[in-house]
Amino acid sequence: MLRMGRTLVSGLLVLVALSFVTASHASSTVTVRDLGVLPGYTTTVAEGINGAGRIVGTSGDGGSQSRPFLWNDGVMTNLGTLGGSRGIAHGMSDTGFIAGESEVASHEMHAFVWENGIMTDLGPGVAFAVNEQGQAIGCGFPTSSAPPCHAVLWQGGQMTDLGTLGGHSGSAYGINDAGQVVGSSLATDGFMHAFLWQAGTMTDLGGLPGYQFSAAWDINAAGQVVGSSTGADGITHAVLWEAGVVRDLGNLGGRATIAYGINDAGQVVGISIPADGPIDGFLWRDGVMTKLPTPGNGDGAGSDINGAGQVVGGHYLYAFGATPATPMSGMAFYIAAAGLAGATFAFYHVRRSFRPRNNPNRR
Repeated sequence: MLRMGRTLVSGLLVLVALSFVTASHASSTVTVRDLGVLPGYTTTVAEGINGAGRIVGTSGDGGSQSRPFLWNDGVMTNLGTLGGSRGIAHGMSDTGFIAGESEVASHEMHAFVWENGIMTDLGPGVAFAVNEQGQAIGCGFPTSSAPPCHAVLWQGGQMTDLGTLGGHSGSAYGINDAGQVVGSSLATDGFMHAFLWQAGTMTDLGGLPGYQFSAAWDINAAGQVVGSSTGADGITHAVLWEAGVVRDLGNLGGRATIAYGINDAGQVVGISIPADGPIDGFLWRDGVMTKLPTPGNGDGAGSDINGAGQVVGGHYLYAFGATPATPMSGMAFYIAAAGLAGATFAFYHVRRSFRPRNNPNRR
C-alpha cells in the first residue's frame, strides 16, 4: 500500500455538486471527488494515497510541463522539481516521505525523496515507493549511468542493488514497512518475472499456469502481493500472491487486467483494459471485482488504496460506504503513466529508458 472506476449498477444515481459526485445503489455508496489541478495546469493524475488521506501525483499542461503535487484536504501543493520542467510523485508514506522522479536541468530524469519541503536528488532513475523508515525503491543505475537499470533501494544516501533473476534489468515497484520489496526482473527465459526481495534474497514469484510475463506492483504488511500475470490464454490477469500461491482476481472483460495497489485489509485496486472503449478502474474486495464510478465517459483507474478504503486514480478520490451490491461503472483518466496500461517494466524502459506511466512526464 506504500506506493505508491466505475460502478456498473442498475439504477445509477449521479449527482454533481461543486466537485463531488455521489453514486448509490441499494446498500452501496461511493463518493467521487475531483482533485482539481495546480494553478496554471490542466491535467491531474493521482498516483498514491497514505493513511491520512494525503494524495500525491502529477499535474501538468498536457505537454512539456508537469509538477509533482501533494494534495491535503482540498489543497494541492506544488512540490517543485530538481531544476527541470517535469516531475511526478509516485507514493507517500504515513510518516510524510514522498517518492518520485523529476527532470534535472540537463533534461535527465532523476529519482527523488521529498520530506518536510526538501526534495533530495537520488541520482538517475525513478523512485516508485517509500516506506515509514524512508526506504525508497525503484529503478536505478548502481553500476553505470546508462541503461539498463536495476531494481534498487535507497536509504540514508546509499543505493543498494537488489540484483536480478538472471537477466540484465529490473525495477522495484512496492515496499512495505518490514522492508520487503516487490517488482519485476528480466529472467533467464528472456521474460519479465515478478519478484519478492527480502533480507538480501530475490525470489521469483512465478505466475499463473502457462504464464510467460508477470509483474508485482505492491505489497502490504501481511506480505500479500498484487500485480499481473499472463495466463495460458495469453491474456494479462490481475493476480494476488499469498503464501506461495498465485490467485487470479478475475476481470471486468476485455484484454487485460492489472492490480496496482493493496491495503492491509487485502482490498485491491487496478485497471481493466477492454478490447475497445474506455479503460476501467476497479476495486476488488471480499472476492468481488467492481468498477470504479466515473463522472463521464473517459478512461478510469485505480492506482492506490489506503487502510480506510479510500482509492485514488486519474484525477479522482473515491470514498466508499457499505460494500457494493453490484459492479459499478467508469472514470475519466489521463492514462498511461508509470507503467499502468502496459504494466510492464519494459514499458517504463522504452518510455524514457526507465520511465513510468504515460502522462506529461513520459517520453
